[in-house]
Amino acid sequence: MVDDGAQVLDVARYVPPARPLGPPDRSRTADPEIAHLVARMRHHRGSLARVATVLNNHGVHRLTYTSTDLGAATVEVSVHPRDAARVEARLRRLVEVTEVTRLSAD
Repeated sequence: MVDDGAQVLDVARYVPPARPLGPPDRSRTADPEIAHLVARMRHHRGSLARVATVLNNHGVHRLTYTSTDLGAATVEVSVHPRDAARVEARLRRLVEVTEVTRLSAD
């Protein structure tokens, strides 16, 4: 075997996720370990990027952004209960946000 100086990297194999991706089943939505927040906002260019930037430092389990042709948007966020109050406050500070509702108690 000739050593040509090339390095060979050992890369871990891809393992598919244990649970399928997609909407959560209804049994997990009542999970006490996850707090769910819904924010209503005005949709325009860059809104999703601003939401993602605001939530960057928090452990977000799930983020859903839905917009309409009428310029409205709904953001659904699932976070750990210890981060729920902080995430709610940060969402309220966004100019586009008109309402934030917490769907589960901490």
